[in-house]
Amino acid sequence: MSEQAVVNLDIGRVVSLTGSQVIGMINVDSANGVTPLQIGSLVKMQTREATVFGMVNGLSIPIPDHDGGTDEMRVAEMELVGEVPLLTNGNARRFRRGVSASPTLGDRVYATTPDDISLIYARPDDLAIEIGRVHQDNSLPVFVVLDNLLGKHFAVLGTTGSGKSCAVALILHGIIEHHANAHIVLLDPHGEYAHSFRELAENIEPNDLQLPYWLFNFEELVEVVFGSEGDELVQETTLLRELVQRCKISMLGEKEAGHAITVDTPVPYKMGDVTRAIDEMLGRLENRADIAPYQRIKNRLNALQGDRRYAFMFPSSVVVRDNLATILSRIFRIPVKGKPLSILNLSGVPSEILNVVVSVLCRMTFDFAMWSDQKTPILLVCEEAHRYATSNESEAFEPTRRALSRIAKEGRKYGVSLGLVSQRPGELATSVLSQCNSIFALRMTNQRDQEIVRAAMSDAGGGLLDTLPSLGNAEAVAVGEAVSVPMRLRFNELPPERLPKSATAEFSSNWVSDDTGEDALQLIVERWRRQRR
Repeated sequence: MSEQAVVNLDIGRVVSLTGSQVIGMINVDSANGVTPLQIGSLVKMQTREATVFGMVNGLSIPIPDHDGGTDEMRVAEMELVGEVPLLTNGNARRFRRGVSASPTLGDRVYATTPDDISLIYARPDDLAIEIGRVHQDNSLPVFVVLDNLLGKHFAVLGTTGSGKSCAVALILHGIIEHHANAHIVLLDPHGEYAHSFRELAENIEPNDLQLPYWLFNFEELVEVVFGSEGDELVQETTLLRELVQRCKISMLGEKEAGHAITVDTPVPYKMGDVTRAIDEMLGRLENRADIAPYQRIKNRLNALQGDRRYAFMFPSSVVVRDNLATILSRIFRIPVKGKPLSILNLSGVPSEILNVVVSVLCRMTFDFAMWSDQKTPILLVCEEAHRYATSNESEAFEPTRRALSRIAKEGRKYGVSLGLVSQRPGELATSVLSQCNSIFALRMTNQRDQEIVRAAMSDAGGGLLDTLPSLGNAEAVAVGEAVSVPMRLRFNELPPERLPKSATAEFSSNWVSDDTGEDALQLIVERWRRQRR
């Protein structure tokens, strides 16, 4: 077979065009000399301006022949994904996304050659990291363009055990290798990532987390103090609002505070001043029947300050320090000091206020980036994102969802990138997921999850989504701005010392012997009581 024949191996012709959708009738004997077409295969068509590439999304035999003879009709459904312009003025051939001119009816469909594939999956000119290998050809590396990945948000989605945590660790390690002075914040609800990054990360454990109560805005504070009853206790919340604002102004002094201090301004104040003010008000009450709202606030504040689980909010020191700069420095890694990643282990945060803490962190991230004038871009990676930005309004803490939604919609303007990680995309707020322009979808078996991912994908590759239930561990369908074309890939393996501690408990091996004695049980009880691992 001549070189020209290999370059232009005719496998069919275009019989239908609808926008970017192309249907081709495939020659029955077109498999001779080329790999048979499959979902995700790339084919090419020639226009006057470029070689246009399409991805196979569907295959069918509408008119079968029992012997597979020449009377059999084979059809391929394709999505146009990009083109290589014809050579002009000695310019090098380069693949680019999008199609300037579509093929026409009757145009020939050709098999792609190794040179074509190399062009499509070539390392981009822009800074990129290698994350895996193309499923159809294990010799081809998969690159993601960092600015496209970070500038337009990304999501890593997949069921439990599919390899999400390893994929996230792989991507973050790739970013850090190229950007030693990055600023990355990882919300880790299960404490599994510290093992992966070790000396590269500032690990903020539950026992040394610092988020003082005065950092919380009023909505968040009400949720902590009153929980779900906050909407019903109108008198109590009105009173608390007045007291908090008064104490903030008092700490700064009327002249310095002026009119700029609101109940939401992150200004330190003494919680003891709040309870003392309540006592003074109680002493002036003429009708003792009105005591209940004041007493309810005081009792709840005293209970929170006495609960060691809330020590990160209510430190034992009676001195209130304005340490906002210190807190921001540690969380956002300013200066980096060799640790471009901060991992916030949220496993010890009381479950009833976990969403509130995430709300504070997300809001702080956005506000910090906004006031830094894009001088310090931040990547916020949110594990178990469906817990915080849930689609179920009755289960959501609205400020948390609002904070994540604001980052998703406006963050790139101010230098905040969002990385969502979730095992239940069907429970994620669509307003947040739809803003992720790059998606890595690992194995999913739930139909609702698959539908949400399909709706969120703005790129070609719909046929690849049908493979989601059958993907192996560490395999994913990748679409979006960060990759050259939609593709099925296999993530690179991490060395053991970089793996997150996300493995399932080994039931069989742990049940072989009865070696959990009374000493071990006493240690469990001690950890439980101290709320410390």
